[in-house]
Amino acid sequence: MADEQHPIGHEAARGLPIKQDQTAEPVILDPHLPAMEKTGAVKTVLRNTLQPLMGAGSAVPGNGEKLMPALPGQPAPSGGLPAKPQEAKAAATGAAAEDGYVRLDVHFENGKLTVAGLKQVPGPLAIASAVIRGYAYEVLLEGQQVALGSVPDVGVRRAFANRDVAGPQGKHFFFNVPDFDFAVRFPRSFLHTTNLPKLAIVLHRVEDAPDRLTTLAPLAQQTGVKTTEIARLAGLQVDEIAPVARPAFEKLVNEMDRLHEH
Repeated sequence: MADEQHPIGHEAARGLPIKQDQTAEPVILDPHLPAMEKTGAVKTVLRNTLQPLMGAGSAVPGNGEKLMPALPGQPAPSGGLPAKPQEAKAAATGAAAEDGYVRLDVHFENGKLTVAGLKQVPGPLAIASAVIRGYAYEVLLEGQQVALGSVPDVGVRRAFANRDVAGPQGKHFFFNVPDFDFAVRFPRSFLHTTNLPKLAIVLHRVEDAPDRLTTLAPLAQQTGVKTTEIARLAGLQVDEIAPVARPAFEKLVNEMDRLHEH
């Protein structure tokens, strides 16, 4: 072929072969450099025989002046990973992981709140210290706040701008929806028979609030908070729980009742 008879470009400049040949002689680009030594006959690379090879034995600890001394009573690390890291993580959380909290799926429609679902979640739950503008919920026990959270994105549907659509419908806009769902979280230790009629879930629309709340009073009574109560579920009774969530609700309440008896 023509390109095999007249090599061009880098092949011609560097003297590279123009085709692959397993029987061809080695390509020498820089004849003035020494040839590579054959395998097993390398003599130009010297090794420090005082240093161990990589992976040969354990590392020797240093003895510098600025090394931190070993902590008393602390065993040396084994260097291995636990067989089940998840179990080690769960054990480290202690009693807080055993308590856990409850996530209620709450449905709002026609000014009324109903519990549509329930799930237990392991781990501690910290009460929020502030709320932002928009929807927010609180869980009260005998008028004292035991849980608080903001849900600003519920109750609103948004549409992004579309330049292919003329008029207002092509611009960014949003509109309110009459019904929506949101999650309520509170410590499961409060969910036993004695407390059920004393618990209340309140949905607010927050117009203004300080950067930090200072008491556990109901949200409407907090200093600097301007809010409108949208709906309230007073008491958590089995009859007010959706049928699909009742078995899990009754199981959790019975479990909490047994714990409070001891």
